[in-house]
Amino acid sequence: MLRLCSASKSRKQILEAYRIPFIQCDNGFDEEQLPLDKPKTFVYQAALGKHKSALNLYGLELPLLIVDSVIDCGGVLQRKAKNKAEASVFLESQNGKSFTILTCAILHCEQFFYMDLSQTYFELFPFAPQDLESYLQSGLWANKAGAVMIEGFHQSYIKRQVGATSNAMGLHIESLLPFLRKML
Repeated sequence: MLRLCSASKSRKQILEAYRIPFIQCDNGFDEEQLPLDKPKTFVYQAALGKHKSALNLYGLELPLLIVDSVIDCGGVLQRKAKNKAEASVFLESQNGKSFTILTCAILHCEQFFYMDLSQTYFELFPFAPQDLESYLQSGLWANKAGAVMIEGFHQSYIKRQVGATSNAMGLHIESLLPFLRKML
């Protein structure tokens, strides 16, 4: 059994698809306190902060899985949009351009500590204005880094992808599987 310290529905679905037994909980860490604007630095520090918080809250009774994802769009950090207006700004900056999804995961149990920083690069075709407006109205962009939904809205606009789709969805499961199989 694993403790997923994340409220992400996508991460939950990935673990379920691989039949990894887990419980899902919060890590208690406030990312807003990080005064960082470089995407790689932010995702790394956020994962470390979440890890420290989860370790203090839960210990290692169950192995901890901590994950953070952000978007690097032309060197600009995009986190979860705070509102529809910010989601619109994020999406317009991605429209017909490229971005990278960065995901930092920490798997920690009594036997080992594993950290992975993965990235998935995307080039996009321009968004159809009516599709963009429908997506913004749907609210599906909420709780998604950069308002990116690779398994939904963005999927039909992908021109080129380099890297794992699971990473783009918030959990690079392929990098974790060898370790998960050893401990479960």
